[in-house]
Amino acid sequence: MERDFDDVLQGVGKGGHRIMIWDGQEERQIEAHWGLRSRDPEIGQIPLLKSETARIESPCLILANEFGIKRDGKTLYAASLVTDIPFFCIAGVWQRGTRDYLDAFAALTVPAYPDLAPHKDRHVAVVDPDDWFDWMQQERPPLDILRPFPEGSFTITPPIQPSFEGLLGAA
Repeated sequence: MERDFDDVLQGVGKGGHRIMIWDGQEERQIEAHWGLRSRDPEIGQIPLLKSETARIESPCLILANEFGIKRDGKTLYAASLVTDIPFFCIAGVWQRGTRDYLDAFAALTVPAYPDLAPHKDRHVAVVDPDDWFDWMQQERPPLDILRPFPEGSFTITPPIQPSFEGLLGAA
């Protein structure tokens, strides 16, 4: 697993977030901890993974209303998908919890979409609503599903709150 050092989502939530998983029969929402457990004790948690190099064995969808765009550790903007539905989904991978660690997930990142490129080189991967089930059921190759959105698909605004605590999973 290659760790992505992009800081787009640093600080987004510290506790449980709602994610959608496929349990073999149907989709299901669960609460999970943001940050996969690392095998390296010096790393701790892994909150972000590069989609191009991540091993995607247990895909999930992270429910969100917006995500922060950070620069130098400070959230400068909030990005939202232009859509008629009240939330969108970010591509992620999850691990089932153990006795020592909660169910957990990491968000996947992609090269910047046209609307976001002026602000960041990479950011979280947003999944088109038409592809949600294909993502969770692994019906198509991940990079086919995580294709760029066209220009005009995202709104970029100053953050509506000073802290992005709890925004993921707020839907």
